[in-house]
This record gives sequence, C-alpha cells and structure tokens, in this order.
Amino acid sequence: MQRLSHARPARVAFTWNGHAIEGREGDTVGAALHAASITTLGRSRKHHRPIGLSGSFVSGSLATVDTRPNVRLDREPLAAGLTVRMQNTWPSADLNLLSLARLLPARMTYAGFEHTNLMPSGTRRFEVWEKLLRFMAGVADAPSAPNERTAPKGARVAVDTVVVAGGPAGRIAASAAAQRGERVMLISRGSTPGESAARMVGSLPELDHRVETRGGLEAFGIYRDGAFVAAAPLDGRVGALVIAPKKIVLATGRRSCPPLMPGADLPGVMDAATALSLAVDCAVAPGMQVAVIGTGAEIEVARRLRDLGVHVVATAPTQSLRRITGHNAVTGIETDRLITCDALVHAGPWRPDPALAFMAGCDGLLQLRDAPHLSGVSLAGGAGDAAEPIILGPGPRDAAFVCPCMDVTVAEILHHVRRGETDVEVLKRLTACGMGPCQGVPCWDQLAALLAEEVGGAPADYGHPTYRGPRRGLTVAQAAGLDGLVEPDR
Repeated sequence: MQRLSHARPARVAFTWNGHAIEGREGDTVGAALHAASITTLGRSRKHHRPIGLSGSFVSGSLATVDTRPNVRLDREPLAAGLTVRMQNTWPSADLNLLSLARLLPARMTYAGFEHTNLMPSGTRRFEVWEKLLRFMAGVADAPSAPNERTAPKGARVAVDTVVVAGGPAGRIAASAAAQRGERVMLISRGSTPGESAARMVGSLPELDHRVETRGGLEAFGIYRDGAFVAAAPLDGRVGALVIAPKKIVLATGRRSCPPLMPGADLPGVMDAATALSLAVDCAVAPGMQVAVIGTGAEIEVARRLRDLGVHVVATAPTQSLRRITGHNAVTGIETDRLITCDALVHAGPWRPDPALAFMAGCDGLLQLRDAPHLSGVSLAGGAGDAAEPIILGPGPRDAAFVCPCMDVTVAEILHHVRRGETDVEVLKRLTACGMGPCQGVPCWDQLAALLAEEVGGAPADYGHPTYRGPRRGLTVAQAAGLDGLVEPDR
C-alpha cells in the first residue's frame, strides 16, 4: 500500500508468519502489515475465510504477538523484533489446509452440526468428533512461554461525574460538570481524549483544566445499577480503574455499520474510523484505489483522505451500492457503474454502541432486558442520537454474513426463521450470531433488520440479545489488576 508523505522516517523490523517485514515508527502492527499490502490478518472460525482490519469485526485484527494470543493488531504498537503470526491455520499460514472448509456446502456447517444425531454424546465417535471440531475452530494456541508483562495495580476512585469518551460531546459535558464545581473524571480509549473524533471533525472543544483525564482505558462494564464503572487498560501501561460515580455520562458516539450484503466482510472493507486512523496516525493509505460510501458523511471523509494524499476513486451513497466484488479481498464495487477499487470505506449508516447504555438500565437475571435508564446516567452527543437503519443490500444475499467472525450467513438465519423461530436470543444460541469477540455489535443490529424484512414490523420490535459486561475481551492480567477493588456481590 501507499505510504503517505507524513510517514516517520525511522524503520522498524519485525516478522509476520516467519517473513521479515518493515514498518515505521509510530505504526500499529496492523498498520505496518497493511502498508506491506498484507490485508488478510485473520481467519473466520468455521470456514476459515480471510478477514482483515475492518473496525467492525474484531476477529480480523486478532493474531499472536510473540507468545501472546488474541492480540488486537489494530491497537498493538509496533516494536522492533516482534514475532507476529496468524492464528487458526494449519499446518502453516502459508499453506493453510483448513481454508478448504470454504468448499463445504453451507448447510453442513450451520450451528448444530457439532451435535449431530449420528454421533450421540457419550460415545467414542462423539469424542473423536469433538476433538476434530476443537482443532478446526482452535483460533489460537495457549502461550508457549510465560508472559513477562504484568498489569499495573488497579485503583478505585470516587468522583461526582465520570464521562466515558473524549469526543466533542464528552469534552463539553465534562467541562460543564467541572464548572459546576464537581470532581470530574474523563476516561478515553486513546492516550489523548478525543483523538479518534479529531480525525473525523478536526478541532475539538477545549477541555476545562479541572477535568481529570485518564487515557488508554476502555470502559467495559457498568455494574450494580450504575454503582460503578469498570475500565481496563488497552496496553498494560496504566492500571485498571473501578470508578464509583454519582453520575455517569456516556459520550461514546456512533459507529458506522457495513451494509448487509455479500462481500461486506472482505479484507479491504473498513469503517471510516479505521481508514482515518491508518491515514492520519500511521501515514498508511487504506488502499491504492479507495471508494467511499456513506449516508451523508462520505464527501467529508473522502475529502480528509484526499488531503492526506489518499487516492479516492469514487464516492457514493451507501444505499446505491449494488455489489461488492472479490474473493479473498475487495476488487471493486458496483453502484450505477462498475468501479475498480482495493478498499471500500463506509461512513454510515451510523449507530450508537448500545452495550454500556443497556448495562446501565437493564432489568432481569438470566436474560436481561431493556429498562428505563437510571436517573444518574445520561447520554451525550451521538450516543443519544437515533440509530440510522441498517442497509440491506439488493439482490440475492443468502451468502452475506450477518456475523462474519462466527460464519453466520443470512441463509442460516432464514433457515431457522422459516421454521418459526424469531426470538433473537434463541437465534443467537442456535447460530452463535454475535458470540464472537465483537460481542454482537453490529451483528445483532443486522439480525433485527433481517427479521423485520423477513417477518414484518420494525427492527426495534425484535430487540436484541443480552449485552453483558465485559463488552470487550479482557486478558487474565487485566482481570487480575481489578482484584480487591470490588467487594463480592453475595
């Protein structure tokens, strides 16, 4: 891929699947690989399809770094001498025979094939079958050597207001609370609050100097009716936090969802946030020929990419997209014309991530359900905006993936729906839709949209399965860093 003019000159050597690769200082591992035109970073669980940096589907960025499995390459800083390898391949990444699973008829790998009546539980045949399935869907090996990284000791703090995310709405809310004399803590995923939003909107509102900021942390859960917010470090440089606030402001914004159509899971399809992160932070073009689609923001996203030196060949409304072409990676799209491209950036439809808001006000015990938000919890900015409708692609879409990480297709969902099953929680359990590392975002939104089209009604009528904490994967070290910070709930 093209290196942009603001790339740092210092070069950093590492290996990928045993091959020497060279990145640049300031890269993430994923960006360095993308710059080397390596777009397939992972494999799906059952079919072993190629997946890559997308921003939408976490499995596409998971790999083993040194001996640490399931590391997110889109967040892992590049360092000299790293040994990085793809997971879920056999006997090697260069000759992956497991990818032959793509040749199997789709019906053979619907969820449930692992419990076939031909091999009843408790028999020797079933034990052999289970071992084969574990091997096929192994994803990652356990660490082969002790992990010398230790998570810093976590801390518990009490504040008047905690604001989650540092974009424009979060900064405004935090500053307003500080000006009222409250003790305010703002936590953000980026080391600098709002750096992700700044890539999209440019300058950010000034943050009151009295606001205490904690970067490099992701809020992964709200517990006990809003009594505390738990946040885990992204890279082990800071300790975990358990925050006991009087008020919680969720300013987590909105994220772009890909259209539900064949090809939307291919390497080269990515959301605007991922494309801008590559271009702005790492000086890596998303592709040599980039198409941008969206629900209104595509022109601005394309302009920002062009200003950085990215070759944007087309912009179009997402609703006009008829087809995405390619087998192992994007090769083009069709709108009112055929467009050759090796990257497709989507900027809408935009939808808020509902997980934390759901945790703040859910009700129930086994299957949690939506309930009115607590009085001390509020949504700011895009997090409180209405979700834009999921866009269902035209034409045959049976082969489209509702949940790419777990290989759940439209055809598999409709297989159950046409037999009378429309409960989203049951469909999740029947198919494993949304049970991958993405934690149901955006898979469950796509599931509801598909049900509404097939059965009738509105997507909101079908709800969604339970969003439970943690909303992101935690390492054992990160979980250990929370030890002693919360009293057990008896």
